[in-house]
Amino acid sequence: MPIPHDDLGGPGPTLHFSHPNAYTPRSFGQFLAPLTAHYHVLAAHHRPLWYLSGGAAERPEAVIDWTWDALADDLLRFLDEQGLAQVIGVGHSLGAVATMIAARKQPQRFRALALIEPVFLPPAILQLARANPQAAAEQPFVLAARRRRDRWPSRADAFARFRQKSVFAGWADATLWEYVNHGLHDDPATGEVALSFPREWEAWIYSRPPTNVWDELPGLAVPTLAVRAAQSDTLYPDAWALWQQLQPAATFVELEGVGHMLTAEAPEVVAGVVLGWLGEQLGSGSVGQ
Repeated sequence: MPIPHDDLGGPGPTLHFSHPNAYTPRSFGQFLAPLTAHYHVLAAHHRPLWYLSGGAAERPEAVIDWTWDALADDLLRFLDEQGLAQVIGVGHSLGAVATMIAARKQPQRFRALALIEPVFLPPAILQLARANPQAAAEQPFVLAARRRRDRWPSRADAFARFRQKSVFAGWADATLWEYVNHGLHDDPATGEVALSFPREWEAWIYSRPPTNVWDELPGLAVPTLAVRAAQSDTLYPDAWALWQQLQPAATFVELEGVGHMLTAEAPEVVAGVVLGWLGEQLGSGSVGQ
């Protein structure tokens, strides 16, 4: 089965958006819409979502040798299937890591990268995860993801529930409704709406952080925009500083007043940063040239 994807349209060069863990690409419409004014935006689905397009519903533990590199391989396979080269790679969180690793494996496939809040955990944390995988799998946020409520009587009920949660406090209603409308799907068997990204996969991914990122970054030669949220709980200040040491040619931007989910908290602002940098990087006096 070809890798499922969303084609959000737009003129100009191809821009690929790689989405975060636990979300679907169209959940970020407020961020992606400004990009489609200048670029043809595509967004491949990560494999936990493939079942929605008729693929087999894989359980994560059945994929014995799964690593975050597999996500990069999926991205490269998608580019092959679509006959794409010299794409602009934009990724957030999980998607930023997948995009970075794909660009290290096949740099000729990418014209530029915008890596937004990638899961570049400090080396000390990754060392502990390698030494004690079981402890990593039992972190509170992993256990919380595994127990996450994943269905509601209606989208209105889901929205009301999400609106009360602190994790969505910085999201405008319009952005939260995009998540409700595109991050959940109808379950005809029960008449309920259910999370599209399985909570088992979300927890599995969280419990296995990418341990090779600091080995990969020094060799990343594709022009790169690095974006950090000042209130991030994922890209810590020491990791941010290390990234700047390992990839000094990249452009580093830190945005105040936002957290890890900045593409939902301040979608237009983040899109503006990406578009501004791409306009400078690609030249010709036009963002989309």
